Amino acid sequence: MNMSTETSTKSPIADDLSQMAVAMSLPCARCGYDLRSLAADTDCPECGEPVRLTVIETIDPASKRLDPIQKPKLVGNAILGVVASYFASTLLAVTTLLIHAPNSLPIPQFVRNLPTTGILWGAAACGLLTILFLMPLIRMCQLKELAGCRAGIMLTMTGILLWSLSMVLIDFLLIRDVQPAIYFGLKYSSFSMLFDTCFPVVSAGLVFSGFRKLVPRLGQRSRAFRQAQGSRQRMSDLLAALVVILVGRTVIMNSPVDSNLSILGLIIMVMSVSLIVIGLGYLLRNTIWIRRALVTPPPALTELLNPISEQQNA
Repeated sequence: MNMSTETSTKSPIADDLSQMAVAMSLPCARCGYDLRSLAADTDCPECGEPVRLTVIETIDPASKRLDPIQKPKLVGNAILGVVASYFASTLLAVTTLLIHAPNSLPIPQFVRNLPTTGILWGAAACGLLTILFLMPLIRMCQLKELAGCRAGIMLTMTGILLWSLSMVLIDFLLIRDVQPAIYFGLKYSSFSMLFDTCFPVVSAGLVFSGFRKLVPRLGQRSRAFRQAQGSRQRMSDLLAALVVILVGRTVIMNSPVDSNLSILGLIIMVMSVSLIVIGLGYLLRNTIWIRRALVTPPPALTELLNPISEQQNA
């Protein structure tokens, strides 16, 4: 009776793996012990974790069903470089906002003393660096590789070019040779809003729309990206934040200086810009997952396990 109970409750996975052994270096999912050459239906000798659970956690059958990407390491490095350089450009642009923020915001004095022109040109340079990281992806699309990614790449490139141009225009038209007191007067004009808000927001919207079409397609190759919930950045949230920035800037422009409405508009802009910076930080982490999956893809089950008889003969 006991034998029949054991037979009826034995996992079919164990039956399939009973004659298989781990063929490559495989750290235990719980303790990190190297499971190489252990039978697949046994337990880790260090912590007792079933070997099959580590095997299941290691392989990624869903990614194996996708069409293979030519030069996956190049693609992984490129998408990470694109997001990282644009994130750096955004941080520099936000630093410019902090330098010229109203005195009511508690901005440290050393930040206000930073050279605005140098920071804006740094933001433009980081944007152009993003274009360099995009070039390998553009060439692959021209060779009809990376199916379905062309629209995302072109939107991203167009948005980043406009973003870099907007940084230069802000420097020449609003910042260079303009004293802070004069700038605060200009910020309430539609001319100023066109260049310091509308132009950057539209270009960022193009970039985020490109990321929206590009990153999830490549992210399907990463199980961490597919399974992420709260830590997976959705581009629709960043696009919505851009719209709110326009609303806040419009409120500031049409309100008297230091009025309650002006302060409300400032609060709206600060919160929206903060959400975008945080969102880009999450996106950067997402692309690190994607790069890892492309550069070091998970092994197939046939690569990870070999029949015990073959290992004994070897």
